[in-house]
Amino acid sequence: MRLQGARIIVIDDHPDLVENLQEILEGEGATVEAADNAETGLELANRPFDVALVDVQLPDARGPKIVPRLKKGDGLQEVLLVTGNASIHDAAEAVKSDAFAYILKPFDSDDLIANVERACRQVALRRRAASLQARLGRSEEAHRTLVDTVQALLLVLDGDLRVVQANAAVAAATGLSLDQLEGAAWLDTCVPPRARQAAREAFVSMREHPEAVSVDSLITRRSDDGRITERSISWQLAALGEGSAFRIYASGLDFTDIAELERRTRMAEKLAAVGTVSAGLAHEIRNPLNAANLQLQLLERRVKKVTDDTKVLEPLDTVREEIRRLGNLVSDFLTFARPTAINARSTNVCDLIEHVASLERPVAEEQGVTLLTRCEERDISVEVDRQRLEQVLLNLLGNALEAVRDQDDGQVSIAVHRDGAGARIVVRDNGPGIADDVAERIFEPFFTTKETGTGLGMAIAHKIVDMHGGHLGIDGKGGACFTLVLPPRPPHPAPGKV
Repeated sequence: MRLQGARIIVIDDHPDLVENLQEILEGEGATVEAADNAETGLELANRPFDVALVDVQLPDARGPKIVPRLKKGDGLQEVLLVTGNASIHDAAEAVKSDAFAYILKPFDSDDLIANVERACRQVALRRRAASLQARLGRSEEAHRTLVDTVQALLLVLDGDLRVVQANAAVAAATGLSLDQLEGAAWLDTCVPPRARQAAREAFVSMREHPEAVSVDSLITRRSDDGRITERSISWQLAALGEGSAFRIYASGLDFTDIAELERRTRMAEKLAAVGTVSAGLAHEIRNPLNAANLQLQLLERRVKKVTDDTKVLEPLDTVREEIRRLGNLVSDFLTFARPTAINARSTNVCDLIEHVASLERPVAEEQGVTLLTRCEERDISVEVDRQRLEQVLLNLLGNALEAVRDQDDGQVSIAVHRDGAGARIVVRDNGPGIADDVAERIFEPFFTTKETGTGLGMAIAHKIVDMHGGHLGIDGKGGACFTLVLPPRPPHPAPGKV
């Protein structure tokens, strides 16, 4: 059962609808309580629950107005708004109220269950993040007095910030052996350039202010295959001694995974909220758009019977192009919003990138760009939805080719590496790179730096990779580099109709 153990509140003053919702949700293993007004519903919310289904128009309140009170400020519950009278105002109000989804009546039971299931997953993810955050706080408190623990990175630096001593946790976090660490300049060896100045100031200040302080900093980790990644460390610093005997004692806790979990949670919430609104708006736009296109074709035929003057026909071409662009935007909306399942099959990743590269190679040759492919091993296979992964790779390659389009020495490469039992695909270009502020938002829906972009391409790519249980990351320095990591198989089928 897809909702086994879920605790759900239904707040709606239509008895038949409530009875129908209870039957559907309880049939999937959920426990359901119902209220016919906002006041009673809020009383029910005083008891533990996961998801609330709330009518937009209740007898004693507007549904969006009670969403914050239902979520209690801690975000460990979700609310889905239900309405039978869809409007852009209601959709905007739903997003503004921080509702998880906006469901139109009459609803399809499979779509309803898919939305509730996604909401339950987000609640579970946030509760896990909160639990991990609480554990982090307890661990930080513990390592202030119990520094010699397995979880903590223990580091001793001299006055020149060279490593005097480090424990195994530091070696594991940096990818260096204890012998390599001993005597090494900590900042130059283990801290990325962009974080060195702040780290230097924090360490140097210990000479004048040796009392214990907390500092968050980045370190670099070198993997066996030569990859360099960054880890976020929360350090507790203290200093003792003077002159040549001066030492800085640091105990650190790696919170990289928690930060990434929080980032992915925020992204998933934003994608879900925008996606549900997009679906409703896209359906409303598509019908008049099709009608406008038909009328334009009719008008064009009639005009051509009268004249072939390009000055008369040129505006029609402009209108046609704008209608086509709007049509693409609507298609992107629907692709982004639908919670469709993935059809995962065992796929040779090397064959896949060769195929995708062959589709883009004519474009590269026309632009004078070198397009390279490289496979570390030919037999790297994972279970993926080939068509959807092609969509992701075509998007990444298309962006890379566009980034180097005006360069004389433009080069784009796509490479496959084994990553444990899974695969790692790297798409790299030698273009101008991507600024940090753009890289931080590049997977957000509707964010784009292109004049005619919809801002959904990278959001859709991120969503597809997430459906596979993978990770899509970006490094915008020295040209853009996108790294797509895929597990050997998806962790679970995506919500929706199979």
